[in-house]
Amino acid sequence: MELAGNASTFLLFSDVHLDPFADPSLAPALAASDVSAWKGILASSSQTGYAAYGSDSNYALFESALDDMAARAGGVSLIIYPGDILGHDFPADYAALTGDTSQAGLDAFAQKTVQFFVGEVDARFPNATVLVADGNCDTDNMLGSIGARPGDAYLANSAPVIAQAFFNSDADRAAFATSYAMGGYYAVEPDGPTGIKYVVLNDNLWITEYDDPAPGLVELAWFSSQLADSAQYFQKVWVVGHIPVGAADGSVAETYGQTGQVTYSGMLEDGFNNAFTALELAYDGTIAATFTGHTHNDDFRLITAMDGSGASNLVRIAPSISPVFGNNPGYQIYTYDTGTFALQDETTYTLDLQSSAPAWSKEYDYAETYGQSLATPREWQAVYNEILTNPLIRSAYFDFMNQGATSQSAVTAANTPVYLLAPGFTTPASFNAAAAMLAG
Repeated sequence: MELAGNASTFLLFSDVHLDPFADPSLAPALAASDVSAWKGILASSSQTGYAAYGSDSNYALFESALDDMAARAGGVSLIIYPGDILGHDFPADYAALTGDTSQAGLDAFAQKTVQFFVGEVDARFPNATVLVADGNCDTDNMLGSIGARPGDAYLANSAPVIAQAFFNSDADRAAFATSYAMGGYYAVEPDGPTGIKYVVLNDNLWITEYDDPAPGLVELAWFSSQLADSAQYFQKVWVVGHIPVGAADGSVAETYGQTGQVTYSGMLEDGFNNAFTALELAYDGTIAATFTGHTHNDDFRLITAMDGSGASNLVRIAPSISPVFGNNPGYQIYTYDTGTFALQDETTYTLDLQSSAPAWSKEYDYAETYGQSLATPREWQAVYNEILTNPLIRSAYFDFMNQGATSQSAVTAANTPVYLLAPGFTTPASFNAAAAMLAG
């Protein structure tokens, strides 16, 4: 394949969900210590094995993942991290294991966890720009699991830490820190309006559980204006968020198992889901790539017209490092064209926790497996069509979805149609219409 510019690579990993409470006995010492002492404290744990299925990332898994990524991609200049630094139930675990129920104590401990995460990544990739999205667990809100709200201490506290370590120019640091501290979203243009623009969203503001739509509407208007400005300058945009558009396939499959009905249930509130999809369709010539995490699965979504054909944009969903949902840890190295900023290929590396001696290894290469690159909508649609019609390709897709943790997969012969609909029908109307045709 002939490239319009030079090929380059970047690293994508997500959803570490670092759990400093994995060894409960260490929690008091971590709370009482400066973050500079954390590495020694965590390394002293008698729990030296990797986190098991059903658990978030412990120290051993986090360090192993970073070391392997650095060994394979230490020279990358860009890393995309679509969110969730903190572990699940972080506020509750902090209170239970330290005995401190104060907001100030939680704020300080969350800040130290972020500092430790950032420091360990920066130690392996000191020259890389790292684009961080706010995950739904990245919050010091006592309610948890709805992401950071505008004005939350978590955003203001973590912004300067992330800015200093993960951005390499004063202009990028300022662009990140000011906007992220206010709402958890930002845009940076490393080469000005003539180069690539990275638009990083806080799409936690668009979930159903978020009780105030006003901040989400403000962000949506900001996102639209960023795309319009880039289109004016013929600038390419990479979009990064945490939560993918489209159906929450696991929830839909669970309901289907109980009722026999396939009915759309989304991860984003329907109105925001549809608005995001409409913007991706309207600016398909501007948006070169979109990345999310959250599901912990290696997956994708096609932004298409109502009938589910003619893909206009591609959402790549990153595998997670945390194995809390029964998946193997995984990360990806992408190749892209520096002239067009179109993706070309990706290789996924995983840690098989089912093995008696887990070791990181290559799981698959996208182009080798699917016979297509990631460069054009036609190729994205062709791969989806192959997944729908070719049993061998479909089997590979489902295997890769859980990063090879086949014994933990939620996909069954009965609910396979749900998982096949989700990638190609990303609005409630298109999903339900396709489901109705399937049932008929």
